Amino acid sequence: MNTSCSIKKLKETKKSYFDDAIVFSVDTNYLPFAIFVANQIIELEPNLSLDICICTTDIKAVPKKFYDSKIRFVEIEVNGLDNLPCGRLSASAYHRLFLPDLFAEDYRYLIYLDADTFILKPFTEDLISYLNKLDPCFSIAAAADICELQHKLVAKSHRKKINKYLEQYHQCDHIYRNSGVLALNVKSFLKNNTLDRVIHYAFNKAKELRCHDQSAINGALNTEIALLPFTYNWQVHKLTFSLINDYNPYIIHFIGENKPWNTMNTLTREYTSSYDIFFKNNFFASYNLEILTPYQKRSKNPKYPNIIRETISKQNEKFKNILTRDRSKLSLNKRKKVIDALNSQQFIINN
Repeated sequence: MNTSCSIKKLKETKKSYFDDAIVFSVDTNYLPFAIFVANQIIELEPNLSLDICICTTDIKAVPKKFYDSKIRFVEIEVNGLDNLPCGRLSASAYHRLFLPDLFAEDYRYLIYLDADTFILKPFTEDLISYLNKLDPCFSIAAAADICELQHKLVAKSHRKKINKYLEQYHQCDHIYRNSGVLALNVKSFLKNNTLDRVIHYAFNKAKELRCHDQSAINGALNTEIALLPFTYNWQVHKLTFSLINDYNPYIIHFIGENKPWNTMNTLTREYTSSYDIFFKNNFFASYNLEILTPYQKRSKNPKYPNIIRETISKQNEKFKNILTRDRSKLSLNKRKKVIDALNSQQFIINN
């Protein structure tokens, strides 16, 4: 495995200042959304004592107006990942694993965020305080994945695939984690040879990686991963959506294909205007958001060549969207079950 990653030293907009950093790693397609999240943090935390770094593959894609912001833009080059499984993701999904090596001389903790996160309230002070209480030898900390909640709540007959996949982790008492928000302890990450172990696992288990880099992290590190409270990575799903106001999480995460900048449904619509305003004010006509319902998406991009099959499937998509709207309002009994599950040790909501 000949993998490498480097910072193009002549292409970064500023140097490190604080001991810790919030960091994004995106290709040019997701760059605008990373900038959106970074600006949310800047507005919510005017006295922020962490750097904000956005690593990308082409720094020329960054609008010049943001060069003078508090964001540190860094151009990176990664080689040797061509044969890793990516699915609908780009290879840049694996770039986050190289961040501790890149910033070994700059930072103690790296708080990695996916670009499809949304900040609801200031979080850095509480999160750093939480990390300082963990075993100082941890390399990565992450919150439980939504599939752990589904495992507890979805009828057994409907979760055979989930059960089968989680079984390999549960056998060794591992809670499967979501990689959309990661706390990386730079010193321990390097000392424990974490990068090589995860990349080696990914290459050797490529056909078994259900969620690609996320599954590689879980499989290679397993019980070594420290547990973050779910409130730092509240994955938006029909089981969790109606409880957002109750639990008031720090960060929500738009998992799957439900992104508020391109999908209009119950789980995303209240966040869409924030993106629309930001993009109109900062990207003008260069980045036009097209926000469609799942049904409209299918109309533009049919899934099946057979017209009859596509018509039936598209109608099912329409009804599915209606059901999602209705099911986002949990029954009292289901609501209690979700709350009981969220209050269990896997999610440490009340920490």
